[in-house]
Amino acid sequence: MIKVTLTTAAGRKSEMFAEDQTPKDVFEYWNIDYSVTSNSINGVKLGIGDLNKPLHELGVVDECRMSAITKIDNAANIVIHGASAVLTSGVKLADWERVQKYAPDAMKIVDEEGDTVFKVMIAKGTGSANKYGVTFGASTYANKDGMATVTILLDEKCEDKQKAIADSLGGALLDLNEIEANIPEILKDIAEKEAQVAKLIVEE
Repeated sequence: MIKVTLTTAAGRKSEMFAEDQTPKDVFEYWNIDYSVTSNSINGVKLGIGDLNKPLHELGVVDECRMSAITKIDNAANIVIHGASAVLTSGVKLADWERVQKYAPDAMKIVDEEGDTVFKVMIAKGTGSANKYGVTFGASTYANKDGMATVTILLDEKCEDKQKAIADSLGGALLDLNEIEANIPEILKDIAEKEAQVAKLIVEE
């Protein structure tokens, strides 16, 4: 049996599946419309042909992480540039700063026990990224469109940088996109509250 942990915009769920069951079986078990989501397994995007492959044929042994996140044009991504890679958020740095100020709980993922397993933060410096979270640096580290970014140094001797990044940061990228999928609604709620507060403050 294989323990499958599925991440969606609504949260995480875990269940045991037989090794000959498929990603399609997993999605259908939880009533996920996988035709309208971006789907992956262990940080690797699932193609149409992969949906009907047994889990063991996809390299899964004892457990795996799958995700089904609503497709968005500006999803967080990582682009390799020689000996470095840049993780670019789908959210503007200024918006992350507003969320951290008014709704910090929206920037983390917690497990069934309520413990934080992944967190996004804004702090001074260049930023960092690992399987436990992403820290975006000061405003000077936003790109020309204002999106938050993190630069990651790579081993120049590594022959397969794409695989190395998928192994080390694939899960983090999925978690980041899980959080980012909810940010538009969070920002809308913040704006409404700011408008309510503004009405209560008057100058005579």
